[in-house]
Amino acid sequence: MRAISQTSPAKDFTPTPRRGVNVSHFLTQTARRIPDRLAVVDDDHGQRWTWAELDARAEALAAALQAGGVDRRDTVLLVSANHAEVIQSFWGILRSGGVIAPPNAALSTEELLGISAEVAPAAVIADRAHTDFVTAFKDSGFTGPVYWIGELPTAQAAAAPAEAVDSTVDEDDPCWYFFTSGSTGRPKAATFTHRHLGAVLMNHRCDLFPNEDETGASLVLAPLSHGAGIHMLGQVFGGTPSIIHPGGKPSVESLWPAIDAYGITNAFTVPTILNRIASGYPLGRGPEDHTLERVIYAGAPMLAADQARALERLGPCLVQYFGLAEVTGAITILRPEDHGAIPVDDAGIGTCGRARTGVEIVIVDETGAQLPAGEQGEVCVAGPTVCAGYLGRPDANAESFAGGLFHTGDVGYLDERGYLFLTGRKSDMYISGGSNVYPREIEELLLTDTEVAQAVVVGVPDPQWGEIGVAVIERATSIGNEGAGDGGAGGAEADADELAERLTALCKSGLAKYKVPKEIHFVETMPVTAYGKLARKELKAEYSQGRGSAR
Repeated sequence: MRAISQTSPAKDFTPTPRRGVNVSHFLTQTARRIPDRLAVVDDDHGQRWTWAELDARAEALAAALQAGGVDRRDTVLLVSANHAEVIQSFWGILRSGGVIAPPNAALSTEELLGISAEVAPAAVIADRAHTDFVTAFKDSGFTGPVYWIGELPTAQAAAAPAEAVDSTVDEDDPCWYFFTSGSTGRPKAATFTHRHLGAVLMNHRCDLFPNEDETGASLVLAPLSHGAGIHMLGQVFGGTPSIIHPGGKPSVESLWPAIDAYGITNAFTVPTILNRIASGYPLGRGPEDHTLERVIYAGAPMLAADQARALERLGPCLVQYFGLAEVTGAITILRPEDHGAIPVDDAGIGTCGRARTGVEIVIVDETGAQLPAGEQGEVCVAGPTVCAGYLGRPDANAESFAGGLFHTGDVGYLDERGYLFLTGRKSDMYISGGSNVYPREIEELLLTDTEVAQAVVVGVPDPQWGEIGVAVIERATSIGNEGAGDGGAGGAEADADELAERLTALCKSGLAKYKVPKEIHFVETMPVTAYGKLARKELKAEYSQGRGSAR
């Protein structure tokens, strides 16, 4: 970046601090415009609220949080499966001036305790399925208030405040911690301010569902703790109601009855669920025989054949985007008109689209120098949707934001038209079913078993999940020798099967389900590179053979 001109009258200029727009003000604006239109539908829990009712519930929760001691920038941990009151919680926490901290509800108690240590909650909102976590958190010393999903204050139940909740914030006040991880697996809180989140929501509105209004309906399929939560909040601009998918996890059998019954016009999903939508589309119906206008998918690579099948069955309603938690996904967009129109590159890899509105993509080499079109390097991003940095992690900030750009860790190139093609990852992280998985924490857990000498976990292509985890294990020498000398090959195989079962149980006991390796393989000696490091790339290539392309 060039130096500031010393002859410029603005050489010492710094922006004047100013009041920000609390993101919850968008909800109030919509509630005033269309107070009686539906905002939330959660038929599993008997909840249907208008925009005016949702606004009143957000106000009631914000008042309760402030009365419970939540001040500006205080963390409110939100851990729950999807529920109408989770939507109330998002808006209420924002209005209180607190910071939403919504970890994946599938995480174990130990993982949730680790995240809590990172963000020091002043209050907790949880569903009853997480009672054990709340108990363990209190046992660890937490003394703040706990609010239960299904029992949150309503406008009628809350004591009427003398005046409206004070929702004033500085534009750089944090309002959402998006949880991610580094190579060590230790959680990091990517921090979004009210200014950032406002830009993210407007970007989503502009690029992903620009024509939605109160006559449409948005289907909530994925956990609201991450991208689906951003998608839900973004519906506020058009006044489009959010419909929580009834009956629990979406299946081939449940998706189309829900889409048809509620007249769904947009949905955010991952390739696994998009495949279910396409495969479950009733026979005899054509691309014009449904209400879907935008099916937005992200979170994992999608097989080209699956993409083509969905396009053929559903018509031009597919929208793909690429991004990371630190940019809330807002890096590229592949619009409906681009699907099927952009050829794959020489390696057979398809594009993930062009830069999102207001976003700049820069490809850099190992020295940080910008590369021209067609040259491969690390994908970096600049723009108003990039987070303000990681909470309390100056080391990670220095690495990830070197040179003023956010470094994604992905490798790719831009073509002459600005389309981004991803060719690999710098890190070992892989994406399974839309969730990021970091191998090191799995490997460290596997190494706690005395029969495991070395462990490597790699992600390999899978047609259903995008990628799955495969654990490669080198057994401790004494154990391997005993297996070989007692019962021959059959005895060794039996020992290996027993160990595999035990290691799977170990992973299930300490990790979220999506992190548990789907396969465990044993090798006599773990391959290493010429520098003595574990040969991850070779293992990944070996166990990827015959599994098809991941993109």
